[in-house]
Amino acid sequence: MDVLFISGVADNHQIKAVLNEKGQFQYLLSGSCSVGPKFEKNTAFQTYRFILAGSGGRQTYAFKFKPDVIFNEISDADSHGRALARCVDFCKQQGANVINAPESIQRTRRDQVSEKLQGIEGVTVPQTLRFYPNTLDQVRQKIEAHFSGPVLLREAGLHGGNRLVKIDDLSVLEQKLYAFALDGRPYYLTAFQDFADSDGLYRKYRFAVVEGVPYLRHKLVNNSWKVHRTARQFMAKLPNLVEEEKKELTEFYLEPSSKLSKITATIAERLNLDYFGIDCHLDREGNMLIFEANANMNILINTERSPNIWEAPIQAICEHIQGMIVKSGAQK
Repeated sequence: MDVLFISGVADNHQIKAVLNEKGQFQYLLSGSCSVGPKFEKNTAFQTYRFILAGSGGRQTYAFKFKPDVIFNEISDADSHGRALARCVDFCKQQGANVINAPESIQRTRRDQVSEKLQGIEGVTVPQTLRFYPNTLDQVRQKIEAHFSGPVLLREAGLHGGNRLVKIDDLSVLEQKLYAFALDGRPYYLTAFQDFADSDGLYRKYRFAVVEGVPYLRHKLVNNSWKVHRTARQFMAKLPNLVEEEKKELTEFYLEPSSKLSKITATIAERLNLDYFGIDCHLDREGNMLIFEANANMNILINTERSPNIWEAPIQAICEHIQGMIVKSGAQK
């Protein structure tokens, strides 16, 4: 079985070039769910890679082989609009089964996801608006017209807490946004909902979802609402938090939550995605506050020294992905 993994160049045409530990040249493409590299040495199917780029007219694509399955890795609707548009046409030409159809990825902007996931029992998705401000006054007017409390403002297409600011009071708007380029590029405004637990700490879960089934990838804890990779530095100072994540990873796979499984199955159905991630907070009753739900997450990348507590979850995720690919190829 031949499986073609498709990635794409960002709309700004930028590719990052690096040297690995062996001094070998490598390129890094943003906006990818980075699944393909995990299966380069698998024995269940043959893997191929193809990169879509450019903004010209329609092209015809032909290969020496006929792919049985296409796995679309292009995953950022904000930064890879052109590549996704090309991918739609590409997949139609090949006639193969497609995992993570580009048409579905195109509809995973933060504002679209917020709208799609409203009304799911046990799930809260804060209101999110996309707009194109040219002045500070336009930001102020948008907040006043649509929000009544604190909001988060972020530049579309950026991740990991980059260009993300919390605005509690409009009187400090100029101070908060002095470093932001208000030149008509897209931004998001999201209603901020405080999610501190009773101990004053903020907890963020990341789940991989494969065919609607949830897999806990990790859990981060921080003393600030902005919970990203740097939270590991805070956790390292408090061994009980490190142990908390380890315990939760173990218990999750021993007895998965039926409530969570129902939630993720519904989310997968509404987003029409085969593989994606969810960043969220869970309260004691298992209710979910969603921060982000899309395919643009580095779920399978693990840079920590082996052995570590994330290897088993990643292995479980990969096994399900492989089974999904094989099943998709058999249905052709």
